[in-house]
Amino acid sequence: MASSSPAVAVAAVAAMPAIAPFPNHPGPKKETARITVLPDPPSKPPASVQIKKTQPLITMPDRNIATAPIKLAPTTAPVAVEEGIPMSLCWGVLGISAIILLIQIWNYVA
Repeated sequence: MASSSPAVAVAAVAAMPAIAPFPNHPGPKKETARITVLPDPPSKPPASVQIKKTQPLITMPDRNIATAPIKLAPTTAPVAVEEGIPMSLCWGVLGISAIILLIQIWNYVA
């Protein structure tokens, strides 16, 4: 028969012995670590910085030096990239990529 009073139920639960999950180990142990604190080193004044002469910066070369002539490629009429690729190939690549995407989603859900 169940008891009608909640105080009796709480007392019955409190009276039950606690069962350890592992019989060989009574429970967790308190572990502490000792950390030694080193004393602060004596403060020394910062060493003085000695400024020495640096090497001179690289200067730009004279513009009077003769340079090699630049030859440009002959200009031709540019060909549109879209005209070189057949439309059926574009649709085929799109279809294959859509199938691969669906397979990846299916594998993720499963």
